[in-house]
Amino acid sequence: MDFIDLVVIGVYFCVLIGIGLYAGSKIKNAEDYMVAGRSLGFPVLLGTLVGSAIGAAATFGKAGKAYEVGYAILIATVAYVLGYIVLCFLAPKLQQAKIDTIPGALERRFGKPMRIIAAVVLVLAVIALFGAQLIAIGLTAEAVFSDFGITFEYAVVIATVVIIVYTLVGGLLAVAYNDLFQTIIMLIGGGLLLPIFLTIDLGDQFSSALVSPAIDFLGGMHWGYVLSFFPIYFAFVLIDPTIWQRISASKNSADLKPAFIATACIFMFWSLIVVTLGVIAFNILPDLAHRDSVIPTLVLNHMPPLVKGICLAAIMGIIISTADSALLVTGTTVSTDLVKVLKPEISDKQQLLITRITIFVVGIFGLIFALQKSNIFEIMMLSLAIFVSGLFVPVMSALFYKKATATAALTSAIVGAVVQLSAFFAKMQGYLPEGVEPILLALVSSSFAMWLMSQLTYKPSLATQPLLINLKAK
Repeated sequence: MDFIDLVVIGVYFCVLIGIGLYAGSKIKNAEDYMVAGRSLGFPVLLGTLVGSAIGAAATFGKAGKAYEVGYAILIATVAYVLGYIVLCFLAPKLQQAKIDTIPGALERRFGKPMRIIAAVVLVLAVIALFGAQLIAIGLTAEAVFSDFGITFEYAVVIATVVIIVYTLVGGLLAVAYNDLFQTIIMLIGGGLLLPIFLTIDLGDQFSSALVSPAIDFLGGMHWGYVLSFFPIYFAFVLIDPTIWQRISASKNSADLKPAFIATACIFMFWSLIVVTLGVIAFNILPDLAHRDSVIPTLVLNHMPPLVKGICLAAIMGIIISTADSALLVTGTTVSTDLVKVLKPEISDKQQLLITRITIFVVGIFGLIFALQKSNIFEIMMLSLAIFVSGLFVPVMSALFYKKATATAALTSAIVGAVVQLSAFFAKMQGYLPEGVEPILLALVSSSFAMWLMSQLTYKPSLATQPLLINLKAK
């Protein structure tokens, strides 16, 4: 690291803090804080969608997995992009139906118990997601500042404090503007400049560095594990609470479709770059201590001063944006979908206070989780699997399935989550046959439970209408 790089990183984060303080000055009520006063225009909407998509898992985790299995990990990207394509059509309908949160949608169709259950599941899943972002920040800081005595643990603690304070002050408006700012720099620095400098440095060795570490199409991964990418990533995108929050915050529903199409294209471009960098790292850095540190190591080794500082600052900044999005969602969920439901008489000021207290508490839990320094890709796979297995079928049924009942939704959520956790521990103990993935068992079980209980409990006189099909009929 050169001194100019440290100056750039310092200035960069001062700018981020300045944006947060500016956004915080515009917060007048809970709606301003949680959904930016529903004022996001197309550029900011696109920036925040891309910023939330290319966080730790899509950058550090995917590059690290490519270091192990090669280009086959792009199959996960395909699953993710398919989810964004479906959202092109789903998002405008969600906004038209005035559906702000996943627990809120479940309550409108199935009653308060489902809202409370969904809120609890969501918060638990997001703690792991937040922890994964902290791990990525810690790995970057450890690689960058090791000569200055900054360890992984110190970096994670410092990042947690900064993210908590930043989120407490700025809310979604600060997150959205910083996402736009950081996404532009990240795409230029990591998506264009790093590959260019890497190509120049490698010279004639560049083509040989593109050889995949795995010789087969699936990169040595079992086909059952690869298939699990689709229910996990495709399903998660459709019920990602940070995405639903941004849909609610959009100023114009006409902006949603082009924003999601553009996000899908940018995410695909980013994934191609990141996976290629992971493969190159395998060939030129065979003794890399931690595979999730591929990106910061390449930046340090192959980018010139000043540009290096900008790129490293953008890497940490975009991860911080994903992290504070996760915190904001948990705060919103607890205050809106738990406390407000149980105590509807609380004031707007009290709701905002509860949101901020929740952000602080979840941030501490995320810190404890991150200090375990687990593998980012696998953490995300497990946390997303638990979230999807418990909520995907009930949410889709609330939106589209005419015969869905409250009893069926509750049963489906419980069955999905229990099967996922039971199958996961069975797999860890070696009791599941190779190729049988817990998420596949969980979704099949959850879907069957929804269908069976709906058949048993459906009564036309008590039936509720699907939230989006009914909207379409109007």
